[in-house]
Amino acid sequence: MHKSPRQWGRLFGFGLAVVVSALALGTFACGNEEGGSSGSASESPSSGEMRSVEVTEAKVDEGRGLFATCAACHGEEGEGKLGQGPQLNSESFLAAASDDFLTRTISKGRAGTTMVAWEGTYSAQQIEALVSYIRSFNDVEPADLDERACEGDAAAGEELYASICAGCHGRTGAGYQETANGIGIGRRGFLDVVSDGYLRYIIEHGKSDTGMRGFGGGDPVAVANLTDEQIENVIAYLRANAW
Repeated sequence: MHKSPRQWGRLFGFGLAVVVSALALGTFACGNEEGGSSGSASESPSSGEMRSVEVTEAKVDEGRGLFATCAACHGEEGEGKLGQGPQLNSESFLAAASDDFLTRTISKGRAGTTMVAWEGTYSAQQIEALVSYIRSFNDVEPADLDERACEGDAAAGEELYASICAGCHGRTGAGYQETANGIGIGRRGFLDVVSDGYLRYIIEHGKSDTGMRGFGGGDPVAVANLTDEQIENVIAYLRANAW
């Protein structure tokens, strides 16, 4: 049956009303089950393949030369410089950090910090060479990260963060801009790149060879014996208050 232009107009108007109503009621979820952004950390590339850059002797040699610029903040051997750039040669850090995490951080930088974006200076091949060189600091196998979605309680995590984390990382997670001894962990530039699995691992095991000791209950020298639930709550708090 052929419909007249008037009938088609009515059908279009009805369809548009349905779509608008569905959006208002949240019927069409975007990204995750909560209707959040599809760019959530649990779905980020950082939670995927841990090693995507092939490390070769040629790439390491090239990266060594390029890293001379990075050494001003991160030290010649990736040992870091307090108040300027975090340590990169930590075994637990390199185990938990995916190649995607390293690549994106070098390429895009870290907004609000001294870590500028290098994608306009270095080619993709040169950034791969830098990742290869950073990997050469510590030849460690990738960690087996727990990448399930975070189900923590942000309100409960707020108290834990204030009493345990803020002393080093700052009240708002600004790091060096608030304190003298901890990197920034509260900015979206960091939290949009790291996965929940990375955060779980570093909180539990710490960042070896740095002041960031482990907080997991199974570590005999842990700063605080946090349960898995408490770690989830801290992660939830960081996610909910990213800025």
